Amino acid sequence: MAVYDERIPQVKQQRPRRRGNRKLAFLLVLFFLTVLIVVFIQSPYSKVQQIQVFGNDIYSAEQIVAQSGLIRDMQFINVWESSVRNALQPFEGIKEVTLTRSFPGVIQIHVTEHKRVAFWSGQDGTRFPLLDNGYVLKQVDFSKRVVDRPLISSWSAPELLPNLAKSLSRLSPAVLGEISDIALTPTVYDKQRVRLFMRDGNEVRSVVYKLDKMLNWYPAIVKELPSDSKGVLSMFEQPWFVPYGAADEAIPLQGNEGQAQKPQ
Repeated sequence: MAVYDERIPQVKQQRPRRRGNRKLAFLLVLFFLTVLIVVFIQSPYSKVQQIQVFGNDIYSAEQIVAQSGLIRDMQFINVWESSVRNALQPFEGIKEVTLTRSFPGVIQIHVTEHKRVAFWSGQDGTRFPLLDNGYVLKQVDFSKRVVDRPLISSWSAPELLPNLAKSLSRLSPAVLGEISDIALTPTVYDKQRVRLFMRDGNEVRSVVYKLDKMLNWYPAIVKELPSDSKGVLSMFEQPWFVPYGAADEAIPLQGNEGQAQKPQ
């Protein structure tokens, strides 16, 4: 009998299955998550409550927001940086756009604009900014804005504007702010001659392709001038100064390169 019992296979005890409980728990979690998402979408916290703009100068914040396509109370999750960047492409003064989100409901548009280096003056009194890439931005009329950049009053060669803009963009802000007016005065020998009228009363004569190298020395050179004396400062190679009304009194000044060359 003992031998017979040993030959009978032992039946393993089955553990209770928990798959049904796990499935129920998963469905409950999914249900509550769905409810939370629906409640969040319906709440004010899921919507854009404020739109801020940073880095703008050429365009107003209102213009940028209106062009961006963003509006208050739109869904926060529907705001995409690529969409805003594409929407602002027609604004040619903007070079780069980035977007940041701040919970709850704050969207920040950060724009990097092209640098304004001068103003292009129209015959009807309009003023348009000349950008550092040589483009005259006629989308925005700066006639009512403070003239804080040089005014281009006479320029017969538009193809030279990119070269001028490049040179002006390399000037220090202090020197750029000292220039009042710029005029192209080409000669038979050099088509890039320019005349600059400074806010301190002096006149500077130079060439476009040397403007950034020579004019950055202007503050130091002015200190060498006779006190209370205004005149024409020729900056081609070695600077020369001629007081107004005294054409025969050319004064050589300390330059940064080259040999002395009388004003032309």
